Amino acid sequence: MSLVAKKDAIEKEIKEQQAILDANNSTMTTELVDNEGFPRGDIDVFTVRHARVRIIELRNDLKAVTDELAVALQAVFNSPEPEPAAAEAPTSSQEQPEALKPFARVDGVAPGSPANEAVTASSGGTCCICTDMYI
Repeated sequence: MSLVAKKDAIEKEIKEQQAILDANNSTMTTELVDNEGFPRGDIDVFTVRHARVRIIELRNDLKAVTDELAVALQAVFNSPEPEPAAAEAPTSSQEQPEALKPFARVDGVAPGSPANEAVTASSGGTCCICTDMYI
């Protein structure tokens, strides 16, 4: 069974055990005895205790499987990548740059703003108010 399948199975069983707690109106921290120290009569104490223990065991198992998954993923991503063959590697003269598409429309540049300084520096010292300029 793969690690992901183990993880999914554990998570499914945790949900099943949690459903048992929910059916008994209980959580992992609900008191199982009344103020006098007697077992509560409105819940099945044995079933709730068993479900709690099983959830704790499953959480530990889930952590172990998750740690194994992390190690496996690190091994996958840290493995050296094969170098591309010389015939497949494009040279810089063969590469065609994509046409640049405008992604914003500038209606104006405020005086003294960083954008104004950039426009001034790029235009050789002359400042202009940009209207309908695409960058």
